[in-house]
Formats: sequence, structure tokens, C-alpha cells
Amino acid sequence: MAEGGLPPDLDLHLLECPICLERLQQPKSLPCLHSFCQDCLWIYITKELSGKMASATSFPCPVCRRTTSPVNQTETKDKWAKQFPTNNVAHDIIQLGERSSEPIYCKPCQTKGNKTSPAQFWCKTMNISLCESCKVQLHDILHNDCDILDITVYVNTHCKHDKSVPRCDRHDEKMIWYCEDHQLLCCPESVIEDHRGCEEVTKTTEYFKKLKSGEQLKEMQAALKKGAEVMDSVVKDFDQQLQAMLQNQEIALQIISDLRRKVDKRLDKLQKDITDDLITLFKKEKRDMEASSQQCERLMNGMKNTLKSSIRAVEGNNDTETIVLYQRGQAEVESCKSLVRDMRKSFTSVSIEHHIASGNDIISDDAMGKIVVRKQPRCIPEGHIEFANPMSERRVKEIGKFSIKSPSDRKNCYAVGVVYLPCAHIVVSDYNNKKLKLFTDKGQYLDELAVQGYPRDMCLMTNNTVAVAVGGPGGIRVVKVKASKLFLASEINMSNRKYCYGITHTDGKFVIGTSGGEVYSITQNGAAVLLYTHNSTCWSLTHDRMTRNTFVSVSNTNPGSVVVSRLSADKPHRSVMSVGVVMGARGIDVDKEGNIYVCGMDSHNIVQMSRDGAHVRELLTTSEGVHNPCSLAVRGDTFVVTSTSNTDEDNYIAVFALV
Repeated sequence: MAEGGLPPDLDLHLLECPICLERLQQPKSLPCLHSFCQDCLWIYITKELSGKMASATSFPCPVCRRTTSPVNQTETKDKWAKQFPTNNVAHDIIQLGERSSEPIYCKPCQTKGNKTSPAQFWCKTMNISLCESCKVQLHDILHNDCDILDITVYVNTHCKHDKSVPRCDRHDEKMIWYCEDHQLLCCPESVIEDHRGCEEVTKTTEYFKKLKSGEQLKEMQAALKKGAEVMDSVVKDFDQQLQAMLQNQEIALQIISDLRRKVDKRLDKLQKDITDDLITLFKKEKRDMEASSQQCERLMNGMKNTLKSSIRAVEGNNDTETIVLYQRGQAEVESCKSLVRDMRKSFTSVSIEHHIASGNDIISDDAMGKIVVRKQPRCIPEGHIEFANPMSERRVKEIGKFSIKSPSDRKNCYAVGVVYLPCAHIVVSDYNNKKLKLFTDKGQYLDELAVQGYPRDMCLMTNNTVAVAVGGPGGIRVVKVKASKLFLASEINMSNRKYCYGITHTDGKFVIGTSGGEVYSITQNGAAVLLYTHNSTCWSLTHDRMTRNTFVSVSNTNPGSVVVSRLSADKPHRSVMSVGVVMGARGIDVDKEGNIYVCGMDSHNIVQMSRDGAHVRELLTTSEGVHNPCSLAVRGDTFVVTSTSNTDEDNYIAVFALV
């Protein structure tokens, strides 16, 4: 026997509670087959439903996140944990292990004087240990209805006794049928009462043969293995983040310590205040990361255990357990996919930094500087993108189209710039009518603002602030969106009076593209610094927050010429795409995942490509009614497109979704 009297081949993880990570106490089993201590499950349910106790009718499993309903929803939430069935197999094994930490000997043989005859069986009914000879000659003659546990060949909770097949809680009959329609094990009575109308109800032995002979089981096991690798990679990534945060904390604390020498009377109070801020923010971010890491680790361990148990069940031709583990594995794989998809939207790189103003020798409230938390979008570790339903696999569907022409317009609209705000409002720059117009993404007109000059490309500065490139002479208009109204906040005129076409905003500065192909960095006072010169008009610009690169659309149509250019600090210019599938590039934008979207005005298409240009696909073409697309803006899984076909279509913009 192993330590604690447990069988040597037993996977001890099966007897651990995934919440407290200790030996199971009063083990309760959920429908997904994950087991927890009754008290741990009670604490988890009441905490998970905190704030919605009155209306909640279910809760997610702590491991696989499968929605779980209590047996009796009418009882109060603090009694739900007791309702779930006890995991008798785990309870029996733990009880067996607790009986002794030494080898177990045959009780009848000890009575006869043989003190060291090893026991091979344990009668749970009579609570007695037996060797094989005593079991046959003494026990079985008089007792034929006991629960007998074979403690010599016990592997992964396989019990050899007359109740090895699970029994129905309602009818106390063996569950030897499986309903594929409802994906449930059933006893004969349950089949008659609840599954007479189902099309696929078979014996568990037959369904086991079907699983074993098909590819579904192998695919589930492969997915479990891959999912466990994903969770392992994510956990390691969280560990690296925590280490980086610890280093940032140490650096910040050292800066604070060095700065202390410059402070005299108010040093102690100021240092305490800023240090408290740092520790508070660090603890908060650390708690958030640890919570996410623990969730991934719980799922990873669950998937590893299910994979191991599934392989053993198949090798042992255990039909019932194979089916149960197959169902559990499917739930864990779906949970893994859902978790990775959610994290792709919110995965960030967190850094905590200490900022002080240079040359600040005045002992004031801000003399110690301030603590800044930076969060940058970050990708899931490479190699696991198939679990996240990458956007490149999604279809495009038009979900709306509406007119942007207002009663005061004297000409057809010429929408050469568009911004899709986080609040689901759309701002359009109408070149012909010298206006900015505000709509909901459902097409409801909200407001318009006349501007001096000809408005062109636009960019988002903050959640409710946009910047517009204008020409005649060149400059920038900063516009606020508040209470469904447009307000002019400021005007910036370029010192060189260049005619502005494209615009983006990064690090407190504007980057402008011109009709002459130049790209300038513009400060708030209009001072211009030339970054690069292309051979054609730079119609639109966008900024990738993740890589801090600027992408420029260039209106070339000659084969081999650049249509998408990338500007970065270390490499001032690099061609991302040449004339080919895209001709006469206009509007350009980048989504959170780094995919680039480009309007091909002369090629009459909308193209999506990876940030390095290695992968390209056409999202929309003339077959979908796209003609002369001019500008676009991306917001999450949706984007809007304007066109300039010199027809009434100029007065409309379309909204598309990636599904």
C-alpha cells in the first residue's frame, strides 16, 4: 500500500479538491463529473452568485465553467452544495486510506495467528479486510450482497464490486443506456419515462464501441492535450508578467528611495503616500493576474487529468467511464476555447512605472511624482491561435446601410473619412459639404458641424475626441463628441501650410500624410518634422497600438509600387503591400489583433491582411456591391465603409460584421 493506505497506482489528483487543493472532504460531484469539498463548493457558489443571489438559477463549474443547475432551485443558495450527489468512489478510497498508514492485513488470518497475511479485498459493508482465501471460504458463503473493493488492482477509481456501474438517483437501477440526443446516461426506467421520443438511445457497450471505432474520441483527446498546452503556456506567460511587475516595483521603489535625498521637511509624509499608491496598485494588478492564472491552471489540471483517465479507460475497455470522460472532455475543451477567445479581447501587458517631472526641486504635493499603470494589448502565446477562432476565418455580413445626406446639404456627400467611436457612434467627414456628421451605427442622425477647409481623413484620439485633417490651407481640427453633439475643441495650422490628407495620432503628436506623398510629425503648435516621402498621395494613416507602428495607404496603381507602407522608429519605412490585389489604396485601419484593413478604390475591394503583409484576403469585392471604397473604420468585430462612386451611393455608408 502507498502512503496513507492508498493504492499505489492511484492518481492522487483525483482525490484533491480543485478549489482548496487539499484532500476531498465530503466530496460532492457536479454533472460535469468534477468533484469538490462540500464546504468549498458552498463557499464558491455563494461567492460566485454574490450580488445576484435572488435571481440566479445556476452557476459555472469552477474548473470547466459548464453551467450547472441545482437539483432543487426552490431551496436557498446556501443549501445548493448539499443537493449534489456524493462522490462515493472518492469517499470510499479516502476512507480506506484513512484506516491505516501501514500495510493492510487479512483480519481472519490474524485471528488464526498469521499476523502478516496481506489483505486483497475490503468489505465495506462489514468493514473488514480479507485475503482471497478467506473471502471465498469464509465471507462469500454467508454474505453475497456486500460491497467488495479489490485493493490490489485498484487503478484510477475502478472498483470491482456489484455496484461498479453507476446507479440512477431516482430509480436505483444501473445506468446501462446512453441517450445521444440528451447526452445522458440512463437506467431502463429513465429511458421509458424520459427518452421514449429520442432517436438515438443505445446500450453503453454499443456507444462505447462507436466512440472507440470513430475519430471523435481521438479528436477530443488531442484537443484536451492541445488545450492543456494552451493553459500551460498562458500560466507561464502570467508568471513572466508577475516577474516583470516585480522588477518594475523594485525599480520604482529604488527611484523613490533615491529621490528621498532631495526632500527635507515633508519627505516622510510624501514618501509614505507615494509608496502606498505603488503597493496598492501593484497588489490590485497582482491579484487580478493571479486570479486569471489560477483559473487557467485549474482548467489545465482538469484537462490533463481527463486526458490521462480517458486514455486508461479506453485501454481498459471501460465503456461507461470512457463515455463519461468523453463528455467531460468535450465540456473542458469548449471551456478552453471560450476562455482563450475572451482573453484575446482583454489580454494586456501591464507595467507599473514611477514618473517624475525632470528638474522638479520644489517640495510640493507632486514632488514625489506619480504612479502610472500602463496596459497594452498583448497576443495569446504563439502556436495556439486555433483555439481562439481567428478573425481571418470569419465571414463578412452586411448588417446595416444608411444615408448620411442631411437636408442642408447642397451637394452629394463625399465621405472621405470616418471614425467608429467606442460608444457605437459614427463620425463622417463630408468633403463636398465641408461638414462633420454624427450618427448612431443604426443610422440615426444626431448632429453636424461645419468646418473651415475641406475635411478629409480622421482618427480617434480618445473615446470621445477625434482629429480631422483639412486642406485649404492644411491643418487639423480637434472635435469633441459629448451628449450626442459635436464641438470644435481646437484648431492646429501646419507651419508649412501643406494640404493634409491622411491623419493619425500617437504619443501626443499627430502624423500627417500629404498630397505630395510626404509624411510629417506635427506637434500641438503646428511644427512639422518630415518623416518620409512617398511617390504618391498618402490618403489615410492609422496607428497599431500594439507594435507602435504607423501604416500609410499610398494611392499607387503601377505594378510593383507601394500601396501600404509601415513607419516605425527603428525602420523609418518598409513596404507592407505592393500594387496587386489592391490598387489606389485609400482608407486604412488596424484592429486589436493587428490585422490591417485597406480600401482599394481602383480595385473596388476591401482587403484584410496580417500586419507583416504575409497573409492577405479580400473581404468585399464588386460582387458584394463594393464600388470605389474610400474610407473605413474598425470597431471590434464590425466595420463601416464609405464609397465615392460619383452616384447617389456616395450619400450612404454600410456597416459590416465579421461572423
